[in-house]
Amino acid sequence: MGHNRAVTNALDPHPLVWESRVRGSLLGLALGESLAFAQPDPLTPLLAGPCTQLAAFSTEGTIRASMRSLHKGICHPPSVLWAAYCRWGRLQGLLPEERNSLDGWLAQVPLLRERRGSAPATVTAMQDTGPGSRETPIGQALGWHAMVRGVPFAALSGQALWSDVTMAAECAALTHGHPRAWASAAAGIRLLNRLLAARAGEDDFVDVVSDALPGLDEEVATGLRTTLWAAGTRPGDRDALLSLASSNSAPAVLMGSVYTAASFPGRENVPNALSFAATAKDREGVSAMTGALLGAMYGAEVWPTGVLMRHELVWVLDTLARDLVRQLTANPGGSEYAAPNDPRWPERYPGW
Repeated sequence: MGHNRAVTNALDPHPLVWESRVRGSLLGLALGESLAFAQPDPLTPLLAGPCTQLAAFSTEGTIRASMRSLHKGICHPPSVLWAAYCRWGRLQGLLPEERNSLDGWLAQVPLLRERRGSAPATVTAMQDTGPGSRETPIGQALGWHAMVRGVPFAALSGQALWSDVTMAAECAALTHGHPRAWASAAAGIRLLNRLLAARAGEDDFVDVVSDALPGLDEEVATGLRTTLWAAGTRPGDRDALLSLASSNSAPAVLMGSVYTAASFPGRENVPNALSFAATAKDREGVSAMTGALLGAMYGAEVWPTGVLMRHELVWVLDTLARDLVRQLTANPGGSEYAAPNDPRWPERYPGW
């Protein structure tokens, strides 16, 4: 977990392109979730949905897990992520505020105390059951939050001990007990990982997704092959979208978002893709994941500045994404054997 990502590898894009894509995916998630229910007035602020709030803590938790691994030599990342989600729960007033529990800079953001919607499976786990795992699942929750809040995990290397897929599945299982939720989370984050790592100029969404399918859960991969076929034969068809994304489950939202992104190729069609995603049965989920996929493909610059500046958490999310890239590439917080380059980093992201 404490590894540095080799962003200069020949198979990777230029480091600045990769950073832009990491930022673009997190910002796209946020814009997608918010725009699904946005008012038409262009001056109306965009409020962050609950999955966006949780994704912020996924990003912070990933950085803190890396810090713990580097400084302590041992780490169980899902436990660190569970603590991050519990900090969100305390800020939301869902859990009692324990003394000294709200450390790190993200817990000091007042907007994260605002209730912007519900996250029932996550709240149930925090208040009633405690964290689950793939070995000891809790309940049968299958909702899309299990996948979409894990978007930041896509920046992890596919070869590391705690890879993008492992983190996605294990952290989905913290609160969602259905195996299809874990498989969909792993698949969705692997697709994002491949989009982040695509060579600069390689912008064929269907090709990148197709190349990512081998090795994924076969049922999920079969569903995605059907999804790509539908996008190739019936692009932008609302009946097809409603058939593929027929519920608010993680598998349905994954297929709906892949169908949408594949139906509207090219960066010039990004606004059309998000508008179409907002017609889905569970428009928040499909829009959020569509935004993450498109942002991972085209980078942060694809999102209009005027729209970004309407979003209440844009600075917070962009800072987190940039800090995640720094942690994975430069270790600004140092390690057990090296002093930090940024002396404030351990205070911002304590790795206890």
